[in-house]
Amino acid sequence: MDGLKCPEVLLNSLENGHFVIDENFTVTYWNRWLSVSTQISSEEIIGKSLQEFYPDINYIILLRKIRTALRLNTPTFYDSNSNTVFLPIIRNKVTKTALKLIQQQVTISPYIVSENKVMVSVYNISELHETKLSLQKEIEKVNELNNILEHDQEIIDKNIMIIKTNTKGTITDVSTLFCEFFKYDKNELVGNKASILKSGTLPDLVYQELWETILSKKSWSGEIENKTSSGDKKWVQSRITPIINETGELVEFNAVYQDVTNEKLLEELYITDPLTQLYNRRYFDELMTSITLHQRKADTDFIILIADIDHFKSINDTHGHQVGDEALKDVARVLKNSLRDNDVVARWGGEEFVIMLKNTDLQEAQMIAEKLRTNIEKRKIQNTINITTSIGLTKYYVGEDTNLTFKRADNALYKAKESGRNMVVTQL
Repeated sequence: MDGLKCPEVLLNSLENGHFVIDENFTVTYWNRWLSVSTQISSEEIIGKSLQEFYPDINYIILLRKIRTALRLNTPTFYDSNSNTVFLPIIRNKVTKTALKLIQQQVTISPYIVSENKVMVSVYNISELHETKLSLQKEIEKVNELNNILEHDQEIIDKNIMIIKTNTKGTITDVSTLFCEFFKYDKNELVGNKASILKSGTLPDLVYQELWETILSKKSWSGEIENKTSSGDKKWVQSRITPIINETGELVEFNAVYQDVTNEKLLEELYITDPLTQLYNRRYFDELMTSITLHQRKADTDFIILIADIDHFKSINDTHGHQVGDEALKDVARVLKNSLRDNDVVARWGGEEFVIMLKNTDLQEAQMIAEKLRTNIEKRKIQNTINITTSIGLTKYYVGEDTNLTFKRADNALYKAKESGRNMVVTQL
């Protein structure tokens, strides 16, 4: 293949997909793994548009990612939707789950910038998805076991974590397994407040919602991070059931815990950006999909901000990628520390961050965005390097395609950049 910077024999030996396209989506290279996995040979596809073979790809997003990679001369990531894959490729591995298509992570890297060409790399991350599905099945099996053993108190005591409290939250009883799991003797727990188990890391809003629910005589289910007597953090799936006497009076709460620490660690790896420790693009996409699917009023009142570090390429070129990474982490810390507990911030890709401000009117959102901008402006990397951000702001309108929401935010960000950077621009 003419002009290929990496030896073709090397790319053809890799167990993942690599192809080269330009801004018109014309394919100029298609490696052997893709030929075998997609059943589309390089002779069939080279010289033709990717759109002819894969019309369902979001080419608006893809084009933006290609241009970002070329403009910044740095790799970027493509993730169109958490419910779809970039290239639909059937798995050839025998699997016990419903995961029939290869799950993918897609990286877009600048290739021949002068010709507006990028290399798109498709990595198979199906094993991670498989593990998550298997863990979910195991939890379902345990829940089934709990139902079967409901009337056998001795077996329940040794095999199920149970905690009982009065209506004030004072512990009245715990099972043997509960004591073993949290490394307490029973007499150390009974008589104490259940808050002795709190890890101190969950937002107060979680406990506020929990208490409001169970005091209204409704069951509550959710994940809670607690700590053992030695301070080890443990995640549990909790179901708290109010116990009501024959006169309708609330008398106590019974809670059943299921250890989900390992699943939670895996989930955090799955949804966390490894550099900034913020949520990643995939998590934010899943959140947006859930909100637009269910359209609950309490969830659909939010503002979207897209924040972009100004002159980030210059920071990388002048001071090196290590300093650039430090800038990304520092901005991430400022964003996280400046927002409320119920707001969501994620790394959108490259030097971009996306923020969801929940239950916020436009004026308040603009004030928050301005606070974020000024807080970042005050920072200096290594005590010498100034850093600023441009922010695009828009509102989500109930029922609209979220692509339109992000397009407005993108346009606002573009205007902020064109108008001199280090500012907040709103487009409604």
